[in-house]
Amino acid sequence: MKDNLLIKTNNHLAGKLVFEKSEYIFSYQSQNRDDFISLTMPIREKSYVHTQLHPIFEMHLPEGYLLSIIKKHFAKLVKTDDFGLLNLMAPSINGRVTYESPLQIQQYDLSLENLIHPKSEKLFDELIERFALNSPLSGVQPKVLARVENKATLKLEQYIVKSWGEEYKELAINEYFCMQALKYAKIPTPEFYLSDDDKLFIMKRFDIEDDGKCLGFEDMCVLQARQRDDKYEGSYEQIAKTITTFVSNKNKKTSLINFYKMIILNNILQNGDAHLKNFGLLYDGVENISLAPAYDVISTSLYIKNDVPALHLLGSKKWWDKKFIIRFGMESCSLTKKEANDNYDVCVSALADVKNEITLRLQYEKNEDKASVLEHLLELIKKGEK
Repeated sequence: MKDNLLIKTNNHLAGKLVFEKSEYIFSYQSQNRDDFISLTMPIREKSYVHTQLHPIFEMHLPEGYLLSIIKKHFAKLVKTDDFGLLNLMAPSINGRVTYESPLQIQQYDLSLENLIHPKSEKLFDELIERFALNSPLSGVQPKVLARVENKATLKLEQYIVKSWGEEYKELAINEYFCMQALKYAKIPTPEFYLSDDDKLFIMKRFDIEDDGKCLGFEDMCVLQARQRDDKYEGSYEQIAKTITTFVSNKNKKTSLINFYKMIILNNILQNGDAHLKNFGLLYDGVENISLAPAYDVISTSLYIKNDVPALHLLGSKKWWDKKFIIRFGMESCSLTKKEANDNYDVCVSALADVKNEITLRLQYEKNEDKASVLEHLLELIKKGEK
């Protein structure tokens, strides 16, 4: 039996993906060099044949919570193997790479104001019910992709809305203050918000520009030709090397500095989930490739005692002291000793700003779980300032 999907880039037919005899075969039908589907898969006559779904397509499959919801509702109706899931999600995949599908997904809209100032305690459950099939998102955290109306511009924009379960209490407030640190360190971050009740972390998609133009985005699993199950394999040095290999010369220095600062803050905030799928590249063509904005930064050591980093750094999975992070910046990110030290100081200064915000919040926080999250972050920040 043969299944197939037509693949488009920027609304141009690029080629066809076929699943036949346990092989995934992608063949280009376009000869336009700008219609490439991935930086790792340039236009060529020969087909790309894999025994597993190509990483660029696998990147569009749901994981974790969303995957379980979708399988629960659709396993009896359609195949939920990788190709079946891709077929099912195809109508909702909206980016530089899209899929031609006969299926139609009902669209729902809501306002950003309703997300930030929720009137229902079960808002996230309602979002899951509406948007599960519209959400080709990876990661284990409960999240959906929602179409949101910006009342100021009247534009419909896409936001990723995240919640949390009992296993990871108050994850939204955790992510919000971690992302604040990256923002204050002048690392590019998407537009993000915390709902008034602290139940939702809301982040705007960064691969769709204000004029609706879709940018190319590929995570490090795709760029390193790894499957999603390999996201905890490899090292931060290899990510730096991937940045050096693919990023345009005009963006290379800035991208390496931003990646270095991400590593500093992930290390101090003890984010043990900074795996390959949580770093990526963004581009509008082969001449303008840069490191994607930071996303999915949380302190995992709050939930997992003695947690370790997701990937190796300097040959080990451990939280390193400043001198070793400086060494990483010099050896892997092509920074001078002064540049490495100066950017480390920028991150420490950013953490001081976040510390002030957290300290102010703790003065009136009565919820024990929220206070526990804030105190944990405060402790890490104070340790990182030394």
